[in-house]
Amino acid sequence: MSEIDLHHHERQLHRLATEFESLHVRVRDVSYTPGADALRRIGPLLLAAQDLTATALVRLNALYGSTFAAVTGRRSSLERLSSVLVTSSLVNNALALALQANPGEGEPLGGHRTHDGTAGAARHGEAILLIVGHLDEAAAQLDLSATACRHLAADIVGNLTGAESRQAN
Repeated sequence: MSEIDLHHHERQLHRLATEFESLHVRVRDVSYTPGADALRRIGPLLLAAQDLTATALVRLNALYGSTFAAVTGRRSSLERLSSVLVTSSLVNNALALALQANPGEGEPLGGHRTHDGTAGAARHGEAILLIVGHLDEAAAQLDLSATACRHLAADIVGNLTGAESRQAN
């Protein structure tokens, strides 16, 4: 693998880690009121997480399609990037579950409004607890994804530097 390819993959993985970290901050800092506001604020986080999952898949394909696939020690690196796909998918799941826990504001089937008064306050309180739990899970998985990308970038450099040293001898 050429020096240019090495640095390209390393930069791409560091960029992906930075994007995971940025989304982590956004998920941790999101504030909302259950209902339409939560949908408006959490929905874009889910879309961003889906984009990061797609980017991780692109990075995995790029590594499989490169000469890196022939480097000794590459299997654990490729498995690590595959694990990033899993953790980023778990982020998507947690954010989708947060949206599912978000109470709708519509009229129930029986015509009684359950979001008014004490019943509505209780429902919103339960929803907030569920949403917070799902957001915490998403943030934890984002942190794992960023860490794995940074470690993978270091692995690639180490594996390729070692391979180039062995070829020079």
